[in-house]
Amino acid sequence: MSDLPPPSQPPSQPPYGGQPPYGSAPPPGGFGGASEEKNSLGTWALVLGILSFVCCGVIAAIIAIVVGKQSMTAAEQGLATNGTLGKVGWILGWVNVALTIVAVVIYGILFATGTFTLDDFSY
Repeated sequence: MSDLPPPSQPPSQPPYGGQPPYGSAPPPGGFGGASEEKNSLGTWALVLGILSFVCCGVIAAIIAIVVGKQSMTAAEQGLATNGTLGKVGWILGWVNVALTIVAVVIYGILFATGTFTLDDFSY
């Protein structure tokens, strides 16, 4: 019986650079982590996209486009879970910008042809 090797001891450190083995519980951490910080981008993009139609116009639409793109990028990187809200805000922003351009072109054509004058808009 002296030929048997001594029983192996379990390692004191987890393998693979300090990561817990598969199937074990994740280490405790803060509530939500980094994704909570980036999830607000999607919400803001949606709110700004809606406000661009209701009261704030093309300024809110441009901001919705920028914030929506940031939200979609954060979702692709795994830092946010609501990239769909950012995408909807991004789309609403572009729709508002397109409609604003169409309206400016139509009014420009109507003023150029003499159909409307500035006197038509005064009370």
